[in-house]
Amino acid sequence: MKKLITIFLFISFFTHFSCEPEPTFEGTTDVELVFKGTYGEEALMINKDYSFNNFPMRFDQFNFYIANVVLIKEIGGNPEETELVDVDFVELSYKPNEATDAERGFIVTAKNIPVGDYSGIKINFGVPVDLNKTSWEDYGSGHPLRNDTHYWSAWDSYIFSKTEARLDVDNDGSFSHKISYHTGSDEAYRTNFFAKNIVLEEEVVSQITFSVDARNMFENIDVLTETGTHNISDMDLVNKVMDNLNNSALDIE
Repeated sequence: MKKLITIFLFISFFTHFSCEPEPTFEGTTDVELVFKGTYGEEALMINKDYSFNNFPMRFDQFNFYIANVVLIKEIGGNPEETELVDVDFVELSYKPNEATDAERGFIVTAKNIPVGDYSGIKINFGVPVDLNKTSWEDYGSGHPLRNDTHYWSAWDSYIFSKTEARLDVDNDGSFSHKISYHTGSDEAYRTNFFAKNIVLEEEVVSQITFSVDARNMFENIDVLTETGTHNISDMDLVNKVMDNLNNSALDIE
């Protein structure tokens, strides 16, 4: 009888484990987030002449932080997020001799992303609250937040974006009217979502391209009187700039 019980238990044990499905390993691929700075239909470059409200304009700098960029997949009505980027820095201040680079765009690469069908992408501008409590000195060389030019000690905040330009308001070739919009603080953090069918295939590098039209950075801003954001009292203007970056300048191709 003991032998029969032993044989039965052995068969049950073997049957249980032999029926378990083989583990499946989801394939991965790399995703390139491509950011192309534009001014209307033209590629954006610094020290190049553009026209704004009939004034000649030249940009000196245009850049920003992105954070918590995720792909969205609908699973039974519950959105599932796949992280692409924790935090990174996008630099669109291309010089005239870098026209080819400006046309190609600034690329942020996310590696080993699960393949499959996604229904959208979420992107944030700025530095998340938890990371914004840190300082550039807390990070090693090569980290996106190891950036002393984009940390604002007076605000205890990273500088989320810089938009700097000059206008020739007298049409005398001087470009003496300067505007300098530096944004920061937790309330300036912005989130955007784009519904878009994104199919990732194994061993096929996918590109997701964003256009950022610097011409739209000045909506609802009087550039003649609202010239800069360098004090905590300038938060209304900071919020305008970040709203413009998030809602007006950014688009997905």
